[in-house]
Amino acid sequence: MHDCMKRRLLYASSQAYQPAMHVHGRNVGWIEAPFVVRRESALGQRQIDQALVGRTSQGVVVAFRGSLPPFFGSAHDGWDVVLDWLNDAFSLCVEDSHYGGGVHFGFAESTRRLWNDAGSGPGVRTAIQAMLDQSLLDRKARRHLFVTGHSKGGALANLAAMRSAQVKEWADLPVSVATIAAARAGNADFAASYDRTRIACLRYEMPGDVVPHLPLSPATPAWARAIARGVFPRLATADYRPVGLLVAPPPAPKAGHQAWAGSRRPVGRLLDRRGTGLEALTPAILTAHAICPGSGYDRLICDGEAVCDHGQEPKRKRA
Repeated sequence: MHDCMKRRLLYASSQAYQPAMHVHGRNVGWIEAPFVVRRESALGQRQIDQALVGRTSQGVVVAFRGSLPPFFGSAHDGWDVVLDWLNDAFSLCVEDSHYGGGVHFGFAESTRRLWNDAGSGPGVRTAIQAMLDQSLLDRKARRHLFVTGHSKGGALANLAAMRSAQVKEWADLPVSVATIAAARAGNADFAASYDRTRIACLRYEMPGDVVPHLPLSPATPAWARAIARGVFPRLATADYRPVGLLVAPPPAPKAGHQAWAGSRRPVGRLLDRRGTGLEALTPAILTAHAICPGSGYDRLICDGEAVCDHGQEPKRKRA
């Protein structure tokens, strides 16, 4: 099977949730097992931040984990999930010299914890440098940095890419980013600063996925705003902007967001029904945001890549 680099970054984003889990047919192409960076939150001392750093033949790959899913059977207990979601909801936009503008406080703190060394071990920057040095010795990987992540992980990927572009020793290092359903990391000043760097970024967004429209901004569609405030009623609004080149499927004619909702009733009516609105929408919200095999993002990620098998086993010729 031949998978393009974009698809392999999708696989890396998925593996960042469960580093020890390997799904048949979803091979990132690691030269050796990736290094796992884990960090605790300042509040509650729980490990809510995680990233993988590893080498492929194309270069060093960094994959940031998204928000912990609120599912049973996870290795994380309820408090881990609550703290992670509170970190995401802490959408205060603060000026930060690392990013040339205002950024989401919770995401910036997660990036800082993962980027820097700590008592628990080396950070992402140190891990990247070690792998670049190793590649100079064994010539098994190109000198190229790929950064990726899903959901919250996509926001962290953009912030980490900005930090990477500012490392003097990496001035000649190409930086490529692929974010999948990424939350927005910063304001208009941040987006302008990001655009002035050498970072090549693709952002993948599916219609009906609410997360790429968060945190709330004046440009957030009404349907996404209604859903977000159904979860966090007092969620603040700031001038958050997306970064990178948008990759999305063509809009379906006359579909609106009812097809996304998985219901014949408009989104607004579902949300207006006390006690049932958000619950009725939850399965569709999770489906629109998923990156599992057969999901919308799984189909979108390498659309147009003629040399990619698109995650499918090649058909065997009949004898």
